Amino acid sequence: MPTIVIVDDEREILEPLEKMLLDESFSVRAFINPLRALEYLKLHPVDLVIFDIKMPELDGLSLLHRVRAYQPQIPAIFLSSKNDDADQLIGFSVGADDYVGKPFTKQLLIFRIKSVLRRYAPREQNSPKLISIGDLTIDRDRHLVTWKGVPVSVTVTECMILLSLGERPGVVKTRTQLMEACYQGNVFVSDRTIDSHVRNVRAKLKQVDEEANLIITVHGLGYKIII
Repeated sequence: MPTIVIVDDEREILEPLEKMLLDESFSVRAFINPLRALEYLKLHPVDLVIFDIKMPELDGLSLLHRVRAYQPQIPAIFLSSKNDDADQLIGFSVGADDYVGKPFTKQLLIFRIKSVLRRYAPREQNSPKLISIGDLTIDRDRHLVTWKGVPVSVTVTECMILLSLGERPGVVKTRTQLMEACYQGNVFVSDRTIDSHVRNVRAKLKQVDEEANLIITVHGLGYKIII
């Protein structure tokens, strides 16, 4: 049973959301105070966090940044009443796996949660554990990435993009194909969301090696990996 932590400073949203997830047989810990949630997450590994972005004591972006110091690979979904592209891009830029605008339906949120959790599911037994693409190595099981042996801190969604592009180096993958690889067809996200994830991967590779020019944009088509 996956364990989910939800944090929202609005009780009228937090309590129905908690009940909704309990009805779906998730184990849930709900917090109205983000600082208390942070103390809990320092000590307790969980399967997913859902954070409201706008909170008075500690906003969701800062909360995720702090939590990742203790649980680097924890998947995260942001909630926000500001459902515009700029706000979503900020969320993805700090490593969120998904973003849901308020108000949302139960069906939509459950779909998004299950989609994110599937990305963390164990691989099939006949899939190779380690994928090497030039200087890049990806551990499918643990969603760990290294460049020339140096760890690169990526989210699971970013790892899935690298895996999809790395299946056939040199071959262009469209944004739709990358979307399918990350979200398995159950959730629609905009092209800008994929672009944001790719931009994050590039920036993280550059942090470990300024010469890391792995992902190439093919204008009007999508992206490809070059070795």
